[in-house]
Amino acid sequence: MSKSTALKRLATTGRFVTKPLGKDKATKFAKVEGVVTSSKSAKTLKTYSDRGLKGDALRSAITGSFTNKKGK
Repeated sequence: MSKSTALKRLATTGRFVTKPLGKDKATKFAKVEGVVTSSKSAKTLKTYSDRGLKGDALRSAITGSFTNKKGK
């Protein structure tokens, strides 16, 4: 299988069509940029991805785990 490298545009708006980055490409970007995740972030990401969460559900769960809980 070969990857298509052709640029695509929407016919109606003329904007470029993009897809969200996958986990592997995001990791490569982070390494290139010198961004290192903390152990808490890595553990949280692994926990929720092992549960089968993907996309917006995964983002929401990760964000929720880092917010301060009121009343505690």
